[in-house]
Amino acid sequence: MQVVRRPRVQILLAGPMATSQAPDSNGPMLRVAVERDGGIITEVTTLPRTRSSLNTALTAANGDLVLVIGGTGPGPEDHAAAALGDLGELVFHGVTIRPGETAGLGRTRGGVLVVLLPGMPAAALWSYELFAGRAIRRLGGRDPGLPYRSREVTVARKIVSAIGMTEICPVLLGPGDTIEPLPAFAEIGLRAAIDGAGFVIVPAAREGYPPGAVVTAYLYDEV
Repeated sequence: MQVVRRPRVQILLAGPMATSQAPDSNGPMLRVAVERDGGIITEVTTLPRTRSSLNTALTAANGDLVLVIGGTGPGPEDHAAAALGDLGELVFHGVTIRPGETAGLGRTRGGVLVVLLPGMPAAALWSYELFAGRAIRRLGGRDPGLPYRSREVTVARKIVSAIGMTEICPVLLGPGDTIEPLPAFAEIGLRAAIDGAGFVIVPAAREGYPPGAVVTAYLYDEV
C-alpha cells in the first residue's frame, strides 16, 4: 500500500515584489497550488534579492522542498542560482520551456530540494506546475503528472509555437471537441489562464499544430 504524506514546503519571495508596495500575486497563487498538491507550507519569507540574503535563507532551509520565487534571470541582480550553487548543488538553471525559461533546480548541502521559480507570474505558475508541483506530488506519494483532466480535441485554428521551445499554449473550447488558441502567456501573462479553458503543450520539435490536428488539451474546470 502506497503511503501518502504531506511534504513540508518553504517559500522564499526574493526581489522587488518582496520589498516594494506592489501586490504579490505569486505568493497566494503558489499557496493554493501547494495545498492542492498535498503539501504543507511551513513558512513564507520575504527577503531582498541579494546573494547574502539568499545564502542565509537557504542555509537555514529545512523540510522537504524550498520554492525560491524571483532572482532567477540573467541580470546582475539575479542571484538565486549562484546562491544555491554556493550552498549545495545546482542541477540545472535555464530550460527550453515557455513560459518559465529561467527556472532552476538543485539541493542544499543538507539535502533539501530547491526549485527556483521566475518572478513573472505566468512563468512562476508553469515552472511550478512542471517542476515543483511534480516533486511535491511525488514526495507525497501521489501521481506526479499534471493535476488536470485531459481530453483529445481538434484544433480549429492554427496554434503557433517556436521550434526549440516546449510551449504552454492557452486555448478556448469551441463547438464540439474543438479548441482555438489565445494570445500567448508571454504576451498577456496570467490573463491567458483566466480567460482560457485550458492549455496545450507543444513539444520543442514542433512549430505548432495546423487546423484539423488532434491534440491533448488539459482543462482547468476539469481538475
